Amino acid sequence: MTWNRARIMSVLARWWLPLSLTLGATGGAVYAVASDAVYSADAYVVVVAGGDPAQAIDFASAYARISAHPGLLTGDETEWDSLSVAASPDAPLVRLTSVAPTAWVAADRANRAATALITYANRHATDTRVRLAPFASASIPAHPSAPVPLVGIAVGGFGAALVAGLVRLAAPQALRQVRREEPAPVLTGAKA
Repeated sequence: MTWNRARIMSVLARWWLPLSLTLGATGGAVYAVASDAVYSADAYVVVVAGGDPAQAIDFASAYARISAHPGLLTGDETEWDSLSVAASPDAPLVRLTSVAPTAWVAADRANRAATALITYANRHATDTRVRLAPFASASIPAHPSAPVPLVGIAVGGFGAALVAGLVRLAAPQALRQVRREEPAPVLTGAKA
């Protein structure tokens, strides 16, 4: 049995989906195993206003926006890059999320950023008539937030199948319809 180009193309045309899924899933699994784990931890801060709940929600969103300025909550650029701050749209809560290569560092960074935000806001409480208080401190995460092996395998498999399907659709008509039979031998000699 010789493997010529026509036979290889025939096998690829018939088995393109399982082959692409297998190769993509293998690539996703290798990525999930080879990449470094990333942990994320969340700390929550609540805004306490004198009497108006809408004012507390507005200040929560204002504190979330100003927390994005470098140097306000942390002086270290690595910590600042790993920190994201968001406000709840319907509650006076500010969430501070920190990502780090270890679980303890992620929780520690989020808690320090929350403490820094509370200190900053309470220093200006006489002007704003609003103060911040801790709502929930960040706990040490038990599992990494990325990479998730099953997600890597699924994304790799489906991504490879999508690319293979697009290549198959874009291939010329001659490559999509490979003849299944071998070409007939050419007769030579006196009876030809």
